[in-house]
Amino acid sequence: MSLTILLFDKAPWRNHLLPLSASRPVGNLRIGICTLDEKWQRIFQAPVFFATADYLQPSFPIDDHSSTDPSLKNLFLIIQANVLPDISLLEELENLRVGEVLVSSERWIACKLDFIPEDIPGIISSLLPVKSNSEIQFIHHPEDIFLQNKQQLEFDFELLTKGRVSAAISSNNMLFGDRIFIEPGAQVEGVSLNSLDGPIYIGKNAQLEEGSFLRGYVAIGDSARVKMMARLYPNVSIGPGSTIAGEVNNTVVWGNSAKGHDGYLGCSVIGEGCNIGAGTSNSNLKNNWQDVRLYDYEYLSYRQTDVLKCGMIMGDLAMLGINSSVNTGTVIGVAAQVAMSNIIPKFVPDFSWQVGDDYSSYRFDKFLDMLERRKLATGTEISGNIAIFEHIYNNTAGLRTEVINNQTKK
Repeated sequence: MSLTILLFDKAPWRNHLLPLSASRPVGNLRIGICTLDEKWQRIFQAPVFFATADYLQPSFPIDDHSSTDPSLKNLFLIIQANVLPDISLLEELENLRVGEVLVSSERWIACKLDFIPEDIPGIISSLLPVKSNSEIQFIHHPEDIFLQNKQQLEFDFELLTKGRVSAAISSNNMLFGDRIFIEPGAQVEGVSLNSLDGPIYIGKNAQLEEGSFLRGYVAIGDSARVKMMARLYPNVSIGPGSTIAGEVNNTVVWGNSAKGHDGYLGCSVIGEGCNIGAGTSNSNLKNNWQDVRLYDYEYLSYRQTDVLKCGMIMGDLAMLGINSSVNTGTVIGVAAQVAMSNIIPKFVPDFSWQVGDDYSSYRFDKFLDMLERRKLATGTEISGNIAIFEHIYNNTAGLRTEVINNQTKK
């Protein structure tokens, strides 16, 4: 029998992860070195699919071979998509039998079946419950990604490097500690790599330029670029194809995004295909030392995070102009375009156009034109179907209009 992993997020809780979950299944979010689906695929050496929101499902179809070929006997391990893997949980999942469901604190974590039910939550009550003894970690809200990133950096480092030998590290670098792993093709010259407190992982064909400083826990994705004199503090993940410069701390940047110049980025999550203009910095601590509040799409209002430090959350393809000043606890939606001399509002809706004193909606045809020019200039394409972004554009129209109207009245 073969095993297929199905990551489930077709539930109201996924809305708390917007705007990060707007353009992709929750199981495709990046935390640590890998995306969640990449982790599960490597752990079980099995294909991974998503049971996700209706508008996303056509772009992330489920391939059930057994439905077309009865001779292929398949087992399905269905996991809540926002669950983070760890060693103790993996053992419990491996021991799970067909017809059993792993539960923790009255919430189901995973179940094993020999078919894919149409109504996954509806079948849970008919399965035999198995109580988990693990301390299950979840991604409930966007800030959980940088809060849980250190633990996942450690997990992924072991997952990706166990039994392997790093590529040779040039003697031109300054090395502290021995938990440094460099994949083939990476260029690392004249760099300070300090792994005394946590591991450092450098992906294939990544470029680390002279005079940059990395202090683990740090991960640099495949073909990413760390520019000269960059300072990367602990708990930083840079996704594949991204460019990073300046000062970065406690932050996760997804793929093909750019913070290519000086400025501070801290306690933040930056989506795919984003651009942060030169000189941009964000605050991550309130002057009154109170816990940070973040805009929550599910509540359509601000949520208390119970976190003292939180910078900004940026959805995919959002862009900030030069010298942008980003306040503590700012949420910037998918494809928002912001270039203003004042401090950026604490919530910028998806597809907003905020340039100077112009508060308006980003026209979708202009967005498509931008994507085409971006593709010609960089050779990179966005993840996901254009229909996904059209859905986001239409679905957030009312919210965008309300926020823009409120801002123009000020």
